[in-house]
Amino acid sequence: MERNQKYQRINDLLTHLAFGIWAVLALCFFQERLYSDAGFFISKVVHYECFWMELNRFMRIFSQWLPLICIKLGCSLKVVLLAYSLGHVLFFYAIYWIGRYKWDSHQIGWLLIGTQTVGILHGFCSPGFELYYASGFLALFAIILNKNDFSIKNQIYLFILVIIMVINYQLIIFMIGGVLLLHFASYKFQYWKEYFLVMAAIVACFLIKKTFTAHSYEIAKMEQFVLNLTERSYGWDDYVKPLLRFYALYYKELWGLVLITFGLYIRERRYCTAIGYVAFLVITQYIIALTYPGIRHSRYQEQCYYPLIFVACFPLIMELSKGFRTKWKWVFSVGMFGLIVYRFVLISIEIEPFTDRVNYMHRVIETAQKRDGNKFIMHEDWWNPLFGGLSFTLGMESMLLSGLVPDQKTIQIIRDTEWLWQDSVNVRTLQDSSLYLFTYRSFYDRTDSIYQHKDVNSRYFNFPSGKYRYLNGNAPKADQIDVFRNFLTINTYPDKEYKTSASENILIKLTNIGSKALNSNQIRVAYHWWKDGQVVHWEGNRTPLEVDLLPQSDYYQYVLVKMPEAPGRYELQVDVIAGPVLGWTHYPARVPIVVY
Repeated sequence: MERNQKYQRINDLLTHLAFGIWAVLALCFFQERLYSDAGFFISKVVHYECFWMELNRFMRIFSQWLPLICIKLGCSLKVVLLAYSLGHVLFFYAIYWIGRYKWDSHQIGWLLIGTQTVGILHGFCSPGFELYYASGFLALFAIILNKNDFSIKNQIYLFILVIIMVINYQLIIFMIGGVLLLHFASYKFQYWKEYFLVMAAIVACFLIKKTFTAHSYEIAKMEQFVLNLTERSYGWDDYVKPLLRFYALYYKELWGLVLITFGLYIRERRYCTAIGYVAFLVITQYIIALTYPGIRHSRYQEQCYYPLIFVACFPLIMELSKGFRTKWKWVFSVGMFGLIVYRFVLISIEIEPFTDRVNYMHRVIETAQKRDGNKFIMHEDWWNPLFGGLSFTLGMESMLLSGLVPDQKTIQIIRDTEWLWQDSVNVRTLQDSSLYLFTYRSFYDRTDSIYQHKDVNSRYFNFPSGKYRYLNGNAPKADQIDVFRNFLTINTYPDKEYKTSASENILIKLTNIGSKALNSNQIRVAYHWWKDGQVVHWEGNRTPLEVDLLPQSDYYQYVLVKMPEAPGRYELQVDVIAGPVLGWTHYPARVPIVVY
């Protein structure tokens, strides 16, 4: 008994510590966690100072309550955004406290953190996904179900939890089914009335959705699901083999947990459950393929694959681990803690493209604040491919990031594809300088989203009316190459050894020492590779400059460099080619780089 109590104390300590690490990461990367739909919703909350939902999915309030409280208390925008990032962690921590200290579940913390880390990398930067929150309620549902205490109060809890989950995200029905099947595998029809209650709650949700909350977006998603089911094929060569390679790259730990789970079922001679577990995983992957047929790693892909993560982790963490002897419970808890810490480290490394994306916005914002105007357009096809995706929320995120410095004017950066959308309809509309583009398509219904400057929340945004202008091409064009040779200098800052044939971002500093701005449309940053005093490779990439270079100013930018095919010690000569016909500037400076 004493050993078991000691284990429980250590298990609780490790769980709290894991939540603490998660919270620290959420605070450190709060700007990166504004990506895509996460940035969309917090922008709406900040602008309107109220909860903001789409598709009648009220689950979003669990990610918005803390920043909204901060707004009502008059906190700074930085505090609001920190609260938004931290609130995601606090939601799951609250679920953990309820499950642990009301329902005495020692495993729920590992399920909550494990399913938010194993198989999640880029999704860390977009934390507001409704299915994440619904899975927290599903964990509570599973605890109550497995207590086998079906008093009236507990049946009401189950019914309410099902209503909350299904109304917000219908795909969770499949995950609920998996939890019920695992319970059924142990108890057969002993609790059929409770299963019927859950089914009744699901039917009630469908009636509510159909009558009150159905949305054209969800209808279109269901139609696409049916279309993939009836017309799309998933063959060995065109889907299964690429999927297995994809698993090997991004889901190794998850399938390691699957093998452990399967082996434990076999060891306990629960052969039918073992086969059913694997079959349910295959069916889950098929359901995912019907909703997301592609195989390409992204934030959205991780969200689509989330049911697979939950289904794979649930039996080991929430069922099998309860039957371990004390020694193996120690192994399980320490192993889960180690796995989660490893995934946190991996997340902090793999979200570097999103940090680069945030840094890009800060660089451009800092330069744009020195220029006339506050609304700018960037060329989408000039985007650095090693940065995180641009996303439809670039305009909203850039406003939030520039608003972090309250005494500076707010800068908005939008893509030229938004500016030129639908045969330039936005260009014509936005000639009115009193209007600005919140996003060229609202999050779900894909309609215009154009707002008036007078409606901007002036508490957080210094955003006066003005015209849109491009970040590039406003400065007068030079007519001689000597203008760049005399007034533009370059410094190069490689920071590591590089792998052969890889394309890597290397930081450079461009300095305009002249008295006039330099037109970035004329500038492409290129390079030569030198070895033993000879040029061995000409440029593989030509990188556009992100902004016009202001007079007497520095600008830091990453350039994409293709590494040589053979390992060795090289010298990199970064140079500028001025266009369209002015030629090379021939900067002599070289920096040593080791390629392995």
